[in-house]
Amino acid sequence: MKPIEPIELSGYLDGELEPDRVRELEAVLDRDPALRADYEALANADRDWKSAARLAAFVPNTQLQLSKPFTHSPFALAAVLALLVVLRMTPKLTDVFAWGLVLHATVLGIALHWVVRMARED
Repeated sequence: MKPIEPIELSGYLDGELEPDRVRELEAVLDRDPALRADYEALANADRDWKSAARLAAFVPNTQLQLSKPFTHSPFALAAVLALLVVLRMTPKLTDVFAWGLVLHATVLGIALHWVVRMARED
């Protein structure tokens, strides 16, 4: 008879050993108190893990809440785009550097406000 390996205790606990090896292991468990203590510790840990797994099981009745879909009126989108085009084209029509800076700052402010508003709605 070959010596009992520690991995075989786990196999015995899970019912994975051959019938001949099971009889040999049970005979050794009856004679060897140290091996019996190792087996009992392994069996207790296995019971604890299985109990914890049952308690932490996923509850299938969980429902996810869907957020309100992001929508904008097509008219509001067209108005913003028209405003951006007008503001962008104005410096080319007036050829004034100061107006260009003011209008670019205005366009940037409007765009940033719109982006922040969209981000908050998500």
